[in-house]
Amino acid sequence: MNVEFEWLKRAAGERAAELVEDGMRVGLGSGSTALAFVGALGQRTRDGLRVTAVATSEQTAEAARSAGIELVQLDAPLDLAVDGADAIERGSLAAIKGLGGALVRERLVAEAARRFVLIADDSKLVDHLVESQPDIPIPVEVLPFGWQLTGARLSAYGEPKLRGSEAGKPFVSDNGNLILDLFGCDWREPATLAARLKATTGVVDHGLFLGLASTALIATPAGVAVLNAGAPR
Repeated sequence: MNVEFEWLKRAAGERAAELVEDGMRVGLGSGSTALAFVGALGQRTRDGLRVTAVATSEQTAEAARSAGIELVQLDAPLDLAVDGADAIERGSLAAIKGLGGALVRERLVAEAARRFVLIADDSKLVDHLVESQPDIPIPVEVLPFGWQLTGARLSAYGEPKLRGSEAGKPFVSDNGNLILDLFGCDWREPATLAARLKATTGVVDHGLFLGLASTALIATPAGVAVLNAGAPR
């Protein structure tokens, strides 16, 4: 465990928890930094804050229940959603998400929120998303039925690789689907790439989150920086 990164994640989570107001419906993201937010929000609820929340993964749901946060269905708009990211582009706050495998529910929650906030340590911040490759692929969730043919279609945009689990079997999402990690993509027009991935037969969704986040809370050794979408790089 990297102690410094754990401290930074905790700082970002605690700062995000300060954004939650009494009576809000809140979206809870997935991943280690989002879990730090869940823990901080749980402490606030124990101190008397009243909230209801929607979890983006079974892991997050379990953490929320343990923290005493009331969970509800995603059947109405949310006031706020907070989630981590695998890479965040400075300025636009475009992000790559999904290395944890929860990208479909994460997008549903992000798009349901009136305000979507990303939280991360400063190692996730890049000037351009293309800089994150080849280390960070674009995750693409696909239906198991005919996934090989879906992968062949996706090869028009990059090199798809079936994600495996720790048990040596294919990784299966909470939705029962597979993940193809797409490497070496053409980044000249990210919005066009995102639209083409989404339109590919067999694809459920992808991990390019463009134009969704209004704010990013970036934890650094000097403190938590607040970045707003559209601000100068």
